[in-house]
Amino acid sequence: MSVLPESVEDEPLEATRRRSKWENDDYIFRGHILNGMSDSLFDIYQNFENAKELWDSLESKYMAEDASSKKFLVRKDDKSSNKKAKVVCWNCNKPGHFKKDFRLRKVNKDGAGPSGSKDPEKQQGQNFVFMQNYNYIQNYISMISEAFYVQDDIVAWWVDSGATSHVCKDLYWFKDFQQIDDGSVVKMGNVATEPIKGIGFVLLTFTYRKCLCLNNVLYVPVIRKNLVSEIVLNNCGYKQVLESDKYILSRHGSFMGFGYVCNGMIRLNINYPFIDNSVCMASTSTSINFNKYELWHARLGHIHYKRLKDMSKMSLIPAFDMQNNGKCKACMLTKITRQPFKDVVRESKVLDLIHSDLCDFHATPSLGNKKYVVTFIDDASRYCYVYLLHSKDEALDKFKIYKQQVELHNNELIKVLRVDRGGKYYDPVYFESTGTIHQTIAPYTPQQNGVGERKNRTLKEIVNSMLF
Repeated sequence: MSVLPESVEDEPLEATRRRSKWENDDYIFRGHILNGMSDSLFDIYQNFENAKELWDSLESKYMAEDASSKKFLVRKDDKSSNKKAKVVCWNCNKPGHFKKDFRLRKVNKDGAGPSGSKDPEKQQGQNFVFMQNYNYIQNYISMISEAFYVQDDIVAWWVDSGATSHVCKDLYWFKDFQQIDDGSVVKMGNVATEPIKGIGFVLLTFTYRKCLCLNNVLYVPVIRKNLVSEIVLNNCGYKQVLESDKYILSRHGSFMGFGYVCNGMIRLNINYPFIDNSVCMASTSTSINFNKYELWHARLGHIHYKRLKDMSKMSLIPAFDMQNNGKCKACMLTKITRQPFKDVVRESKVLDLIHSDLCDFHATPSLGNKKYVVTFIDDASRYCYVYLLHSKDEALDKFKIYKQQVELHNNELIKVLRVDRGGKYYDPVYFESTGTIHQTIAPYTPQQNGVGERKNRTLKEIVNSMLF
């Protein structure tokens, strides 16, 4: 991959031809690389000016991962001159020799090490493995102990990778329950055992209204937290992803719900049922208090608190105090919207501004096996042209056809073409030759191209309704 030849004033014709050929080859090569990327990578790498910068960026990112993986490969060349220089003595921590060659190493009188082995390397390996296992076990027990003694929401459900069964401490969660009195016990992380009082079926509802069915849930009143076994979920076909302190649960490609890391464990984001005080006192020693206004707010579809107050005055619901009402988390997650954007002044003359955007059919091709659609909308008249495409790289060719047709019929020239930051119209030479301004929007602000985005939504609604 060569570098762009420097331009010199009054350069000969041959140098001009070489420079022109380089620009053409670079444009084709850059297009091949970008066309082979996914949409998410395309948005990241589309702004590189030439193919060499693009290739160097990809090579520095993905070749570094290959290089890091090669660090785990062991060389089998015994004749290497620096093999002995890389070893480190486990006794004095100095490079260049083994522990067996260290002149001050100590052994027992019979020549055996602490574990009874006379082989110094074997004894050293056994000590190392033992210390590693001991440290791992100590850290594991410490983590489990701290997690179980953390005081948090007592009605929450937590994902546990070490649990072999689902465990619940509150009886009101069970939809179907069978009492057990056969002496069965559950083993805790601190080697203690607790009796199992029953087994049943629990239904957890996420904030996105998806339900998680838990079968064979053990009822252990003494346990501090309600636990969902990660191993059991895997055996039932659930996919679990933990990324950026966020836990995502799905099954067969369908999103189920999510959780988040809290106090070193994963807490599921679920809706909690209404708990009767008598049931709560019977199942656990800790009582749970729910404000009545929060209960009626949820029962009535999360309506506004002012509406609750009016209904209470009209005796439609029981009277209660609403002085210390807080924010509802479900409303904050599900009802949040962007503020409306200000209206903009439309162009008064046709072809002064053209909005364009490209949309895909989401794996539902047309009768002609075309997977994309591109729209061209005049800002003044809102007249729209729609073209079907096999691939994204056909968008520029369709724009040339559209430009020639509308300019001939209206006896006007297109001044500005406004698109998103995709590379489907990337041809600066063409736009400079025609005098058309290629205008792109700011990153992650689709509202700047709202006309094109809204037309795509309308077309999708039409297609979905016809395919229903």
